[in-house]
Amino acid sequence: MRKGALLSCTAALLCLIGIVVAASGGDLQDRNPIVITSDYEFTAKNGVVAGSGTVDDPYIIEGWQIDAGYHDYGIRIDRTSRYFVIRNVEISGAAKAAIFLSYVRNALVQDCKLTGNWIGITLNFASYNRVSGCTLASNAEGLHLRFSRDNQVLSNAIYGNDYAAIWLYASNTNEIVGNFLAESHMGVYLDLGSEGNLLYKNTFLDNVHNAHSDQPNQWDYEGEGNYWFNYVGIDADENGIGDSPYVIASDSDQDNFPLLRAP
Repeated sequence: MRKGALLSCTAALLCLIGIVVAASGGDLQDRNPIVITSDYEFTAKNGVVAGSGTVDDPYIIEGWQIDAGYHDYGIRIDRTSRYFVIRNVEISGAAKAAIFLSYVRNALVQDCKLTGNWIGITLNFASYNRVSGCTLASNAEGLHLRFSRDNQVLSNAIYGNDYAAIWLYASNTNEIVGNFLAESHMGVYLDLGSEGNLLYKNTFLDNVHNAHSDQPNQWDYEGEGNYWFNYVGIDADENGIGDSPYVIASDSDQDNFPLLRAP
């Protein structure tokens, strides 16, 4: 995993988080689905409540409750480069994805609740974005990355989805850290050459299958891996780390430091 590849992403997104760290409260307002297809369409009519699109003053889309009513998407943002934040939004009923970000960079999706959609969030040809603190539950699929790289998926609760909690399709060098991945057919599915991704401190609980990969990925970092509910190894020195690896694939794709307790 090329840790340096995400440094610029992390620095910019930390600026965004510093700006939006104050929790937004109040009741959500009902509105229709949002579609933005260029940097010029970040407008109040399209759900933007603040900001100018810079790293210091990102566009803010927040406080909405969207019943997609079987529209394809609840929020679709396509081919933009401006900085923006989607936070404190609830979406249900999307026929394709609650939030669909395509050819997008510099986005932060934070503290959203996405339930009862086909897919919770799709990142399509997207780079240098972060999804954090969201709940993606009771969808057909939780989070789907397609041809996307150098994104961060941090501290989300993704559970009760019919197929995969997280599915990476030809997506490389992403960070998936600290997520709760439970009660799905597949916890994480890495397909079509997805490689060089970093996954650690995630909790895999009560999935039919926890993980699949067809290329090498990194499942631990600095002596810490993931919690796997069906790990059967021992911890002879009682340091909270399993003494034998949790094998993902037979070609040495494995978690070398499986956690004995959920992080």
